[in-house]
Amino acid sequence: MLYELIELAAKLQREKKMPPLCYEKKQINWIIDLSGAIPYLRGPFEKGEYRMIEAPIRQRSGQVSENNVKPYLLVDDARYVLGIPENREPKKINEAQLMHQEYVRLIEEVYDHTNMPELKRILDFLRSSLKEQFFQSIKPRDIVTFQVNEESLICEHPKIQQFWVQHLEKELVSNDKNNCSICRNYAPYVRIFPSAISLFGQRRGLTSFNEKAFESMGKDQTNNAPICFHCATLTVDVFNYLLREDKHHTELYRDKKKRDVLQAQMAVYWINDSMNEGERGEIQIDESVLASILEPGSFEDETNNLTPPPELKQLEELLALPKTGREQAFHLDKTFFHMAVLSANKARLVVREWIHTSISQLLMHLERYAAAVRIVQPTGEKGYLLPLAALIRAVDMSPGLVRQCLRMIYQGALPPAELLPLALQRFRSPKVLNDPKETWRYHSSASLLKLALTYGKEEANTMQSLNNHYLQPSYICGRLFAVLEEIQRRASGYRIGSTIVDRFYGAASTAPASTFGSLLRLSTTAHLPKVSVELGRLLEEVMKQLDEAGGFPTIFNLREQAEFALGFYHQRAEFRSRHQSNQTNGTGESQ
Repeated sequence: MLYELIELAAKLQREKKMPPLCYEKKQINWIIDLSGAIPYLRGPFEKGEYRMIEAPIRQRSGQVSENNVKPYLLVDDARYVLGIPENREPKKINEAQLMHQEYVRLIEEVYDHTNMPELKRILDFLRSSLKEQFFQSIKPRDIVTFQVNEESLICEHPKIQQFWVQHLEKELVSNDKNNCSICRNYAPYVRIFPSAISLFGQRRGLTSFNEKAFESMGKDQTNNAPICFHCATLTVDVFNYLLREDKHHTELYRDKKKRDVLQAQMAVYWINDSMNEGERGEIQIDESVLASILEPGSFEDETNNLTPPPELKQLEELLALPKTGREQAFHLDKTFFHMAVLSANKARLVVREWIHTSISQLLMHLERYAAAVRIVQPTGEKGYLLPLAALIRAVDMSPGLVRQCLRMIYQGALPPAELLPLALQRFRSPKVLNDPKETWRYHSSASLLKLALTYGKEEANTMQSLNNHYLQPSYICGRLFAVLEEIQRRASGYRIGSTIVDRFYGAASTAPASTFGSLLRLSTTAHLPKVSVELGRLLEEVMKQLDEAGGFPTIFNLREQAEFALGFYHQRAEFRSRHQSNQTNGTGESQ
């Protein structure tokens, strides 16, 4: 994984998409302009009013002291740049003076190394009383930098950027050498990582071996996993890039109520390929499309129905392309998809999952998953590919189950065994079955049931909607239960408050032989005479299929309960589709 990250970082730097080594994009508040004869203060800049600049970054934490002062080169807050204290307490005043002294000392060091006249002008300004004129305007935590000419900011000059890397490397590497765990070069390895990875609002290190439990044969810090400065810095920088750019990450799981940070999971993903420019097809593959299955989508306010993200439709169109044309268009054997699932504990980054696969294999797995999970909508409209986030939320998946589902989607693993009982438990909840606000959960649970039953099988395509030729007794019983509900609803003119589903779904889906007798007697004597002949004929057809299949079973096992649920869901969706069609056409009920 780390090797692939280094490859990605090199590509991003060539394409100018990622800041230089040990730099990050940062929003600034003020620019002290020294390009003229008199210093001029530009700002304050609110978010979006000035471009994000490339600013030096390094890891700094803990209480500021003489042994722990770590200024950023030329871009820092006003405590460092101008020595503005946070308040007038003697402790804060002394602290700001110490910060400012180290900030100036660092610029002096750069000037001695580069002899850049622009730095001399900045030093003259900082050593003079001219800076005090800005004290009333700038707040201590405001980010400040300098501009010495009209063309660019001094902090973005290549010589400054090169010095910053050399400065950090000199300070942070060990005196010993070892083979880098990533590039295998024999070189000094980092003792302390130059910066941390920002995940879920926390700054976490890539590795940590400071506790005795993590030491091996007396080796401490990064001796256990030596990484050269270049690889260590690139790895952290590219992780932060992926976590910054929306198209490269998706939050999979977060327990917001318990606030258990270790349970939170973030997926980061990217594509690496070895194609030349002339080999690329007209259609370009985008990682955000391949990962769109993870996106949460949105929930409409009135009906709470799920609206999938637009990229998911693009993924479906991609999967619908003929396989041979797809291979030729994308050179899929030379293109690879990478995904890492990350968490953060109190000390360091945690990699929960690592997925590495060719696009050719990936599309095959996605195609199999999409066929198994796609199901008609509750309204009877054509089904679409539901995002994983909706399925997670529908049944409250655990973090471990989420990762198992990722392996199923992207690597072709079998559906987790616990998925079926979890989806079944949620599906047969009376609220999910009947509350319009739970329509999205009803749809998602049915989708998961179909996934667990049909993944990798021919039925994945034939069971997307009502299948009159699927003659399993459990499926037919589910259809029969939906027919009896519809008879009851039509007999009451759709004005009934509570249906047989509220009272008998659990019994009918587990012990049909002891439940359906009384339900059939009630329907044929009290309700059937009040509905259309067509609906009565449908009841006879379903009963005939059930008789030919062996009649009512005594009890259903877990898989048969899921087939019952699918039969009920499919038949119900068929009724709702026809009901809506009749209302649109202004006709009476028909079957």
